Amino acid sequence: MPSTFLPALSSGLLRALAVALVCVAVATAADARGQRIALVIGNGNYQYSDLPKLANPTNDAEDMARALRGFGFEVIERKNQTLEGMNRAISEFGSKIGGTEVALFYYAGHGIQVRNQNYLIPVNAKIESEASVPYQGVSLNQVLDEMDNGKSGANIVILDACRNNPITGKFRSGQSRGLASPGSTPKGTVIVYATDPGNVASDGTGRNGLFTAGLLTAFKGKDLTLDGVLTAASAEVEKASGQTQTPYVNGPKTLQKNFHFHVTVEPGPGEIEKTFWTSIERSNDAADFEAYLQKYPAGSYKALAENRLKKLKADQQASSAPSTTAPTAVSSSGSSTAFDGRWAVALICEDAADSGKVAKGYTLNFFIDVKEGRLTGQYGQIGQPGYLGLVGVIKADGSAEINANGLIGNPKSAVGQFSSGSPYSYRMRGTFTPTSGKATRIELRPCEATFTKN
Repeated sequence: MPSTFLPALSSGLLRALAVALVCVAVATAADARGQRIALVIGNGNYQYSDLPKLANPTNDAEDMARALRGFGFEVIERKNQTLEGMNRAISEFGSKIGGTEVALFYYAGHGIQVRNQNYLIPVNAKIESEASVPYQGVSLNQVLDEMDNGKSGANIVILDACRNNPITGKFRSGQSRGLASPGSTPKGTVIVYATDPGNVASDGTGRNGLFTAGLLTAFKGKDLTLDGVLTAASAEVEKASGQTQTPYVNGPKTLQKNFHFHVTVEPGPGEIEKTFWTSIERSNDAADFEAYLQKYPAGSYKALAENRLKKLKADQQASSAPSTTAPTAVSSSGSSTAFDGRWAVALICEDAADSGKVAKGYTLNFFIDVKEGRLTGQYGQIGQPGYLGLVGVIKADGSAEINANGLIGNPKSAVGQFSSGSPYSYRMRGTFTPTSGKATRIELRPCEATFTKN
């Protein structure tokens, strides 16, 4: 064999390896560039009389989140957020948008300008003076800074927050109606207000605020460029307000014309059912199969679910036989109606070591319902990446066992090599009082859920 063969072979392998690494890097960048991330916040249930409650922002947030998911966005949806909750959501948003195709921020609720700075107001804000606003509110600049750091291909900020400032008499800095004109913004950023700077917008008399209603109508039109949507929405708002309210748009016209709200194909009912089944088929909790049969009484996996449920119940009965050592089985027979009602959930999962890497932590806020001690609830849309479902039982003594099943949203937050949409499940144990509760994840990574009864 010629002595030049090995060097030539090594050189060829090195070139192939270099090409492969470049391809992987390009593919990874392309995946990131194709992502669309949105943070949607709707605040209406204000806790102090200085800031009146608003009827529509939570509806606005729900409907905008649903529409954006239909356009392929991964949506972080939050409603009636405290200052802490808004800060957590914005931080989570910032952690996800790095290098993505587009980052979109939508807010509906009270917004106040102070000395030409705009502040979005949490539901627990108690604003007693102009000086307290920066401490009680969230500066719009905080969101813009996260977007600037993320370097997304495009940034879109939509604020249906130009309601009249109800505490104008406490301010000394002059103009306080509506929002202030935006100052410097990250490159490639379009900012949209429900009405002109310094003016006020209508909260609307129907389900949605006037501006958000216009956007939702525009999303059903033929021109789904950002420019086309905003033009159609403006026409809707002007018509509905009798020409007294005109939305305000600030940002590059080329971006407005080039960005499209692409319609994605929603999974069919069969695919959604399959995803549900896949997420629970290895579960050892009878409540999961009861939930499946309740949702799909004539489903494709009905026989499998009934057989699995029969076996689990038999196992539960066997384990509940008198014994000095056997733990009490989880079942509805030991439950109580003392915990029945709707509960707000804050699920916080911390960063976790993962084979020399770090799986990013995250926070989810959603609601569960408890009836006769049976706990059910979900975050996100069934069948979509980022979905999480909780099913469990709260016993009469307040002890609880909860099964979590879901589909991975952001792979960077998953422990293990899993892609977006992969199913997962885990168990939690906790304790409840009639007004509050806590549960912790049993295995793999530290997660804690805090429950507050509404």
